[in-house]
Amino acid sequence: MNKLLEPCIELAQSAGAAIMAIYKHGDIGQQEKSDHTPVTKADLAANDVLVAGLKALAPDIPIMSEETPIPALADRQDWQRYWLLDPMDGTGEFILESGDFAVNIALIENNRPVLGVIYWPAKETTYFASYQNGAFKRVAGIEQQINVATPDNLTLAVSRRQKIEAVSQYLNAQFTTVAVGSCSLKACIVAEGKADCFLRIGPTGEWDTGASQIIVEEAGGCITDAEFNPLTYNQRESTENPDFIVMGHPDWEWQKMINPHQRAL
Repeated sequence: MNKLLEPCIELAQSAGAAIMAIYKHGDIGQQEKSDHTPVTKADLAANDVLVAGLKALAPDIPIMSEETPIPALADRQDWQRYWLLDPMDGTGEFILESGDFAVNIALIENNRPVLGVIYWPAKETTYFASYQNGAFKRVAGIEQQINVATPDNLTLAVSRRQKIEAVSQYLNAQFTTVAVGSCSLKACIVAEGKADCFLRIGPTGEWDTGASQIIVEEAGGCITDAEFNPLTYNQRESTENPDFIVMGHPDWEWQKMINPHQRAL
């Protein structure tokens, strides 16, 4: 598996270069998909780079991507190993030119993420991990192992565009915030200890958490659904995720601090 890691990092960076070639350069080809989410030329260009590269790297491993048709469960439920891709997580951020978008590559084995690469092209920053080998961050060729923060003052990773009340109603604790755009980048902020928690309320797909999950877990944290149950991969006809929680250090009393049934009146 580790032999696949460096080639995946290179592929993610190549996909990021394809995105940046379109970023802020005129017509981005924005369209709306059948699920009413946006897609651009950059999403599709990154997808082309990743799919072609992964097929060349490992022809026998199937690929599931947000930007390609998803096979029926009957056709994929026996996959023991497959690639799970979000070619550009944070399309809305790309459209708004915030810079907070990322390329996500995950390898899933026996329905669990075992390898993940998240590349932030605007910052030329790569987060990556593989099972039982730790989580790392690489910037300008300099690599460091990352870990979740030890408990102090609770810091919540939030979206710049989401009302804080949408997530604060579920917390039984005082907190400060740090704002980052895409879903996977917020998870990485938790993994490297710059935030302690991220609550995702709203629709996402399995490709939004695959790479994040292994990176967060290898950094010492975890990702669960809003009921503190494990997320599932390739076990349902739908690939839509439930609401989920990215949690940092296990010494926080998360089940006392987060109440998924508590809603503001």
